[in-house]
Amino acid sequence: MAIEVQKLNVYIKGNHILKDVSLTLPERQITCIIGPSGCGKSTLLRTLNRLIDTTEGVRVEGKVLVDGTDIIGSGAEIIELRRKIGLVSQRPCPLPMSIFENVAYGCRINKMFKHRRQLVYHVQRKLKEVGLFDEIKGRMRAPATRLSIGQQQRLCLARSLAVQPEYILADEATSALDPISSKTVEDLFVSFKQQYTIVMVTHTLHQALRIADNVVFMYLGEVIETGPASDVFNHPQHELTQRYLSGIFS
Repeated sequence: MAIEVQKLNVYIKGNHILKDVSLTLPERQITCIIGPSGCGKSTLLRTLNRLIDTTEGVRVEGKVLVDGTDIIGSGAEIIELRRKIGLVSQRPCPLPMSIFENVAYGCRINKMFKHRRQLVYHVQRKLKEVGLFDEIKGRMRAPATRLSIGQQQRLCLARSLAVQPEYILADEATSALDPISSKTVEDLFVSFKQQYTIVMVTHTLHQALRIADNVVFMYLGEVIETGPASDVFNHPQHELTQRYLSGIFS
């Protein structure tokens, strides 16, 4: 279940944002996308589950193959695609409803369970998977917005997992969190890679060093270098990669 990107070009209001991007995102591993601000990292991530479609004035060319199927074509099943590829955003975005209903929401839309007891068990299991259940089990009906920001991010992760995705996209998912919450979410991603293919955008090189199996370095909309994390970090082949990793620019 790898994702393959072929000659992907994205234009927004005439500006060429992604330029001939081609790469493979290996299955059951963590791939970290790194690079300076404005290099196209988040645009690439949003293209992988077609959230880029909501951007005004966008035009996309090329192919993105998910399980061998091109999702860029007009025949793509967008609802199913977004169920299969979950997204955890930079800042947590709990729905304006209870903790329980936040996790149950996608299950209801996708009609995953016939009986309420099955849904309750499933929601509890996903909250346990992200280490949140014991913290909130006595207030499942409380508004999700009352949780701390770190708890909200884990809730959003549980909500993504509840619809049984195959891929998890994370757009700087720890940047708004305190160090302890950030470490908790990092550890969750590392544990989840045995079940999911994970693609993370991060501005933090130390984070990529800690958890990445593979690295994609982008600059001005292009993929400059990609490969196993140990190779890219220890033996970068491109001068731009070397300069970025050494902190000459960021």
